[in-house]
Amino acid sequence: MNRKYLDEHISKGLWALLEIPLDRCSDVSLYKQISYHLKRMIESGTLQVGMRLPGSRFLARTLGVSRNTVVLAYDLLEDDGYIEQRGRKGAFVTFRRKVLLDLPKPEGPTWDLASGTPSMDLIPWKELGSISREIIYAKGSLSLTPPPLAGLPELRKALVRHAASRGIPARWEDVVVTTGGKQGLFLSLMSLAEIGVQKIWVEELTYPDIFPMINKLKLQVETVPMAPADMLERCNILKEKDALYLIPSFHNPTGRTMDYETRKEVLALAKKKGFWIIEDDAYGELRYSAQSVPAMKAMENAEKVIYLGSFSQLLFPGLRNGYALVPNQLKEEFREALACSAGTVSSLVQYLVSAFLSEGLLENCLERARKEISKRMDCLISSIEKLLPHALAEKPLGGIYLWVTLPGLSDESLHALALSEDISVVPGKEFTKDKRETFSVRLSVSSLGMNDLKQAVERLAKAWGDKQ
Repeated sequence: MNRKYLDEHISKGLWALLEIPLDRCSDVSLYKQISYHLKRMIESGTLQVGMRLPGSRFLARTLGVSRNTVVLAYDLLEDDGYIEQRGRKGAFVTFRRKVLLDLPKPEGPTWDLASGTPSMDLIPWKELGSISREIIYAKGSLSLTPPPLAGLPELRKALVRHAASRGIPARWEDVVVTTGGKQGLFLSLMSLAEIGVQKIWVEELTYPDIFPMINKLKLQVETVPMAPADMLERCNILKEKDALYLIPSFHNPTGRTMDYETRKEVLALAKKKGFWIIEDDAYGELRYSAQSVPAMKAMENAEKVIYLGSFSQLLFPGLRNGYALVPNQLKEEFREALACSAGTVSSLVQYLVSAFLSEGLLENCLERARKEISKRMDCLISSIEKLLPHALAEKPLGGIYLWVTLPGLSDESLHALALSEDISVVPGKEFTKDKRETFSVRLSVSSLGMNDLKQAVERLAKAWGDKQ
């Protein structure tokens, strides 16, 4: 089935159900009624930028009017800037419509240095659109039927091949598809609790959403220091009914990467003491250089490591797709937890990600994202060094987060002063167990381009600079 036929088939399939209410007794011309209704659909967002409208002949037959009536309606829409007519290619909704001037501004501060939501230029729209169109016609009803609990076999096999790029030896039977790293983390905690784990150990600064999960499951929580030597000393007291949660690569919130020797020592202690490790590798794909520290799951003594990977954080934020590599002794409990919680990722999303991986598109998109994120991080750090010389910040080896410390300014002050300049940041205490003072904030380079980052730092310097 060629591309032209697919486009025409899809267009006719969508528009066959189109109903435009026409009052044939009205004094208002039919072409104006058609034009007005299509304007309303464009203004509401029902017809989005880039969508192709039905051909004039097809729409005329559908509505029972002359083709000339539809042509006049399209001409009026084009004159008003709502569509663009491109000859035989058809008529397309465009950005030139006037209503864009009146669209409400997004909620929240203008400069988003807080969230991990990617800017639109980082998302591979073209590739996703092309593949999703083909999947719907290739898979038909299969794309809308429930998948197996652990995920589609073809996706799980593709994920094992992808994990091999991180050096991880795994079988496709070890893979469980999730809606992202967050679901994978909660399922890991649920399944560990089921086999008798009682205490979860986290780093002194860590992903904050783990705390309500631990509380929900009535587990205990303790912390390990961030410094490698101190961490290893604390890990020496862990037991079989303990689990250690780590973000070893491009840590959230500090951006730091755990060195190879520390990973090796932690794994050796896990082997000796019998405790579990949850390795959250949500940001592991986003290294800046060609070299990377291997995932803990790829190293020796990783038999009791639950590995969490995710594509949701950057490339597929709306699709919500991730995966877990689950040790054999925990598979039954993990799948039971999945069955009792949110359930499976939709088949359509799984087919899409599977095709994205199998056709080799992911690595190209990741490479583009890595280069852009690295440039943004360089821009952010150089701007801070220039405008906030007293701030302490160390460039990470990858990921989207930068940890910035300003001695003398409390977390709440840093947050409030940033908001006064229309900038969102995350106060450091949000990443601690007891909400303790850190004199730091976490910044993200995911949402803003380099020009916006420079402006944001200029405003931060205005807010923070004379308060130190």
